[in-house]
Amino acid sequence: MPRFDPSTLIDACYAAALDPERWPETLDAIADAVGARGGLIVSHDPQRTPVTLHSERLNAVDHDYRIGGWWQFDTRIARVTALGLAPGTIVCDAMYFSTDEKSRDPFIQDLFGRHGLDDLAACLDADPIDGTGLSFSAPRDAARGPFERHELERLQWLGPHATRAFKLTMILGAAQREAGHLAAALDRMRAGIVCLDGQGQVRSVNPAAESLVSGHLVLRPGREPEAAEPADRARFGRFLAEHLPGPAQAHNASILLRRKGGGRPLFVEGLPLHASEAYRALTRSREGGVILLVRDLLAPAARAIEPLLEPLGLTAAEARVAALIGRGSTPRAAAATLAIGESTVRTHLKAIYAKLDIHRQSELAVLVTRLSSV
Repeated sequence: MPRFDPSTLIDACYAAALDPERWPETLDAIADAVGARGGLIVSHDPQRTPVTLHSERLNAVDHDYRIGGWWQFDTRIARVTALGLAPGTIVCDAMYFSTDEKSRDPFIQDLFGRHGLDDLAACLDADPIDGTGLSFSAPRDAARGPFERHELERLQWLGPHATRAFKLTMILGAAQREAGHLAAALDRMRAGIVCLDGQGQVRSVNPAAESLVSGHLVLRPGREPEAAEPADRARFGRFLAEHLPGPAQAHNASILLRRKGGGRPLFVEGLPLHASEAYRALTRSREGGVILLVRDLLAPAARAIEPLLEPLGLTAAEARVAALIGRGSTPRAAAATLAIGESTVRTHLKAIYAKLDIHRQSELAVLVTRLSSV
């Protein structure tokens, strides 16, 4: 068995954050370390599409997941969501399925069984701002039996880095597609980005960060950032030191900083940058550095799409139902959210399908997802 080298695998995650073409081989390398066939990152967001980020070894599984429509019936995601498990939790099938339940579950038997897979281990994560869930998941060949303890311990090491780096990929990727290159992308991002070099000194700050950090962080080019609130300075200093290049491991992925003089707090997430060419352009440092991702805790979690649905012929009540169902709510959950009867929700759904000329929830989900990105 190859020697387990967590530092190299963690570095590979953050290298893939700015070079997405590296993700398939990185996911495979993590899968090898934990005894799985391959690795994938799956969104648990009700707005999600069937698209996953996956290693090449799982191409056939992903095809059935997407094209076969199995993504709509992912029992594992449904159970994790129902249990409300915290980010950072490591799960495997034995934690929320009995042997009998697995033997009768169509998703596991028909999809996984068809591809010679059985157990699946995952590291759960979520965006702390809007609660969007995602996981690094590792399906295992059926012939190998359940995951062993040391393999789950390795996943505990690696999984959080994989999901944090993936979030950075998504944040930067959308902006880069519009702006064409990284420096312009950072300027156009709505999320705040502060780039620090290997000594923790400020090298670049995008416009969104300049606005967001006022009263929370003091940022001076060529100097270490400092919490504006004196009571937070020592705590923020320790947080920053944990994320700088070196042997220390970060104990906390994020921190909340108070605003000097009062006001709502600022969410700051630390993302290590390692010594690749792309990162050197950001940090001007051969040894890498840190990205501080800063966001407003009270920013809207998702764009309101009801105003976009009403011009399509829906009433205000139907638009509210369409938004909830299209984002993954069941009719019962939508009824509870809107404080109306479930039968009323189903009546609205019939009208929605007729007016939009669609026939199932998956089509509504696609429409809502696309409207959310308009």
